[in-house]
Amino acid sequence: MNRLIAAAALLMIVPALAPAQDNFQPPRVLVYGFVGGATHRMALNAGFGTEFYLYKGLAIGPEFDAAGIGGRANSNPNSNPNIIGLGSLDASYHFFVKKRTGAFAPFVAGGYTAFFGQDTDTCCGNIQHGYNLGAGLDVMATKYFGVRIDVRHYGHGGSILWASFPADCLSGGEIVKPLPCQLSFTAIRFALTFR
Repeated sequence: MNRLIAAAALLMIVPALAPAQDNFQPPRVLVYGFVGGATHRMALNAGFGTEFYLYKGLAIGPEFDAAGIGGRANSNPNSNPNIIGLGSLDASYHFFVKKRTGAFAPFVAGGYTAFFGQDTDTCCGNIQHGYNLGAGLDVMATKYFGVRIDVRHYGHGGSILWASFPADCLSGGEIVKPLPCQLSFTAIRFALTFR
């Protein structure tokens, strides 16, 4: 009888000593690479970014991309590509981040964007300062891998691509100041995400 009581006690104590299966913790870092089309002759948009979660669904992180990949000035196939670099520092809020896999997690994002490179010079250097705003959806296929789709609008107070697309900057055949061309564009992006 003593052996039976000892065995029963042991069966109750061992599970208590074993580590409990921990609850899923949302990721602290998410890395993604994206590609997609953009409006206003900006052709292909591609790049990568990182998000660092600060509190619940609130995150902050940098993003680096290029717009205009494959686009040609004035739709001339013999002209140079009109690629522009973009560097952003964004804040984002992600909903339902505690879901492990298979859940749809919408998010909103926005922040500062610097436009640099070819045809971004207006008067004071080759950088235009602007912003980006967007929203999207994350779907985690596994604990560490998923997909993302988002729409991002880029805008700035200056003008870009005035040398590549001079016809867009003309008023009555004359280039006017401030230049009325390429003040903004929108990109639809598809991404792979890793956490």
